[in-house]
Amino acid sequence: MNLVGTLEDLISINSVTGDEQSILNFIEDFLIKNKFNGEVVRNDGGIIAIPNNSSKRVALVGHVDTVPVSETQINSSDNDDLVVGRGTVDMKGGVAVILHALINEGKNILGVFYTAEEGPYEENGLGILMPILLSYSELEFAIIMEPTNNQIELGCLGALNATLQMNGTAAHSARPWVGKNPIYDISKVTEVVLENEILDLNIEGLNYKQVLSITKLSAGIANNVIPGSLTMNINFRYSPEMDGHQAKEAIKSLFSKYGDITFLSASNGAMPNTKDTHISDFITKTKLEAKPKQAWTDIARFYDAQLASLNFGPGDPLLAHTSDERISKKQLVESYELLIRYLKDI
Repeated sequence: MNLVGTLEDLISINSVTGDEQSILNFIEDFLIKNKFNGEVVRNDGGIIAIPNNSSKRVALVGHVDTVPVSETQINSSDNDDLVVGRGTVDMKGGVAVILHALINEGKNILGVFYTAEEGPYEENGLGILMPILLSYSELEFAIIMEPTNNQIELGCLGALNATLQMNGTAAHSARPWVGKNPIYDISKVTEVVLENEILDLNIEGLNYKQVLSITKLSAGIANNVIPGSLTMNINFRYSPEMDGHQAKEAIKSLFSKYGDITFLSASNGAMPNTKDTHISDFITKTKLEAKPKQAWTDIARFYDAQLASLNFGPGDPLLAHTSDERISKKQLVESYELLIRYLKDI
């Protein structure tokens, strides 16, 4: 049973969000073929694998879906240390590590393999699996094996999306003075965004960046028509110290005078919990430095459930979702060894 070989098998299976059944079948078959002794719970959210006699104290968590494969996806490399292809980083490397940990060091863990992480929050398979996980009273700690370059990343930012509609008056482009072009007011909004684009935060000694961005623009119906309205998507990655209501109020205070705001989604973040004993123990035993998670991850679900958790996994997060997504075999093995070092000593 070879860790790199397991990853290569996982990469060979298409598992774009919404098409995860084949990879879930592989995970079940892998456990059976490698004489996994335990319970396998499977439903629409994915799989929970619980070794017999496990204390169930630690959940190793990974999603099995990927974003779509790029037309320019690179699937081979002359570098013998690299495994390349969609999902190597995000996050089949972490899934491979979980599978091998279940077989080799299962006395304190359970494995969680969930669907649809790359899709809308409401369709995320972990939402289906969480009630089952929370029914295990023994569960104390979760390790989310998102790519972190084998560093420890604590907490996560909240994520909000809102549409701002700026209204004008439509007219023929030959007589623009009859109408009012909302495109010309964009600069007022971009000025506000640039003034608030990045806010440095120090939370429990970790440096997060609260970020405000415009990610989409849409206006106009024809080349010879002054548009009657313009819409833009505002993406707000907000402090874990804020909740969704506070984040929405912040957006209203900045943009309500420029148009109509419609909130599309808001997912709260998670505090780093640096003083939690499970987190400090993981840091001590792996001898790794803790850093902030500059994004949203499903660690927020565990924080909301008052379960200690952290992000740790193989792969460079800057390569996630890219056409040259790739992972180092050495780093993959190192991730497994660091995890086992921790699990053997709890």
